[in-house]
Amino acid sequence: MHLSGKQFSFTDDPKGVNVPHVTLHINTDSIPKMTVCLRFFSQLQRTQGLFSLATRDHQNAVMLMKYDKGTYKVHVGSHTYDFQDLPTHLLDWNSVCWTWDSGTGLTQLWLNGLRTSQKLLGLNYSVSGDMSVIVGQEQDEFQGGYKQDDSFEGDITDLHMWSHIVSACDLRTYMNQGSIDPGNLLNWNNLSYKISGNVYIQDSDFKEPVC
Repeated sequence: MHLSGKQFSFTDDPKGVNVPHVTLHINTDSIPKMTVCLRFFSQLQRTQGLFSLATRDHQNAVMLMKYDKGTYKVHVGSHTYDFQDLPTHLLDWNSVCWTWDSGTGLTQLWLNGLRTSQKLLGLNYSVSGDMSVIVGQEQDEFQGGYKQDDSFEGDITDLHMWSHIVSACDLRTYMNQGSIDPGNLLNWNNLSYKISGNVYIQDSDFKEPVC
C-alpha cells in the first residue's frame, strides 16, 4: 500500500491485552549489509522497540531500540552496541538511520542530521533464512514474545530499508526531508503490512501542512 503522506500512530492498550505493532513483509532471505531509516515522534522516555527483524535462528537478528536519555541500542544477532547521549526530541519528530555491513563489521547511527562515529558490530554475521519484521515492538521469539514494557507509543513514518549502505550525502538528504531513492527491501511508498493492536493510519504531520 502507498503510505506517502501517512503515518502509523501507536497508542497504549490500558488493559495490556493487545500489544500494538505492525508486521512488514520483506522479500529477501539474506542481508549481508543494510541501511534502515525511519522518522518517529514519541514523548515516552522508557525503552521502546522501533525496528525488529527476527530470524528462526535469532530473535534479535537486526534490531533498533530506543532507551531514555538519548540512548539507542542496536542488535545484530548476539552482538550489541549502545549509542549514548544522542540529541532526541520529545516535542518534535526524530529522523534516524542505521547502517551495518557484515563484511567490514562497521555500523553507524544518524539522528536528526548528526552522525555517530563508526563502530565494529557483527563482523561476518549472517542474517539469512525466514525473516519476521516488526515495527513498534521487540520480538523475544520469531513473530512473537511481545512485551507491553517495550511497546512504542507515538507516530512512525517514512520507513525504508536498503540492501546496501546508503551514502552520507543521501542520508543527509533524508534527514533534511529531501527526495532519495526508496528502499529496495522495505519501501514506505509501496509497503505490505499487517496492523495488530491499537495502531492507526493517519495523515502525517511530519511536513508542515498547507491549511
